[in-house]
Amino acid sequence: MKGKYIILIFGFIVAYSFFVFSFNGETEYASDIIVASVFFFALFSGFFITKQNERYSKILEVVANRDAHFSFLYRVSNLVPYIQRDVRKIVKTHYERILESGNWAYHEFNASTTLTELTGVFGKLEKEDGMEPRISTTYEVIWDSLRQLQQARKQIIFLFSQKLLIFQWILLYVLAAILIFSFDFMGGNTIIVDVMKIIFGTSVFLVLILLKQINDLSVFGMNFSRKLAEDVLRILNEKDMEEKKG
Repeated sequence: MKGKYIILIFGFIVAYSFFVFSFNGETEYASDIIVASVFFFALFSGFFITKQNERYSKILEVVANRDAHFSFLYRVSNLVPYIQRDVRKIVKTHYERILESGNWAYHEFNASTTLTELTGVFGKLEKEDGMEPRISTTYEVIWDSLRQLQQARKQIIFLFSQKLLIFQWILLYVLAAILIFSFDFMGGNTIIVDVMKIIFGTSVFLVLILLKQINDLSVFGMNFSRKLAEDVLRILNEKDMEEKKG
């Protein structure tokens, strides 16, 4: 979890603790208010978390397929040695930019010529009668892989934009505020009860933090982009290791 979230959570705990210990509100309708607040907050937050979690899972799947296709194109280029050097250079540059920027979606949201360059390199392969069988049988697969890379790019852009709308956040904030304040309507002004109120209120706040991380895709973590790039670069560097051994 990023430092800003830790500070935010700590600040909430301090502020809410001050509120709980300073304000003791009781009402005979406390249980009804709490039940209604819990129900509606759980209903909407659960729905939005499920929706965003599905989006998160789809993005992971698309990214995994994207990296698999790049790895495949490099490996299959080994069948035609005179283009493998160019393919390796293009793919390596692609992932080095991801590594340098720390942005796993760098090429989806910035100008990128990777697919154009790969298309040009593989375009050197012409379907002729004299083409080797092993090249001919993978020719269509290569173009299908390039097509899927283009589709993956569009899918990532589309999924990236599927964030919660402003009015949805407003609805959650209002329900969360009502729920957090309603906890203080519970009777029993003892330390244990007050501590339980603080724990309940903090739990609600943590749900909002979790949803925000999933919505912003910051739940990926700071090392996600680095791990993606290093995994593919490791495959590319196998060639370097082979040449050194030779």
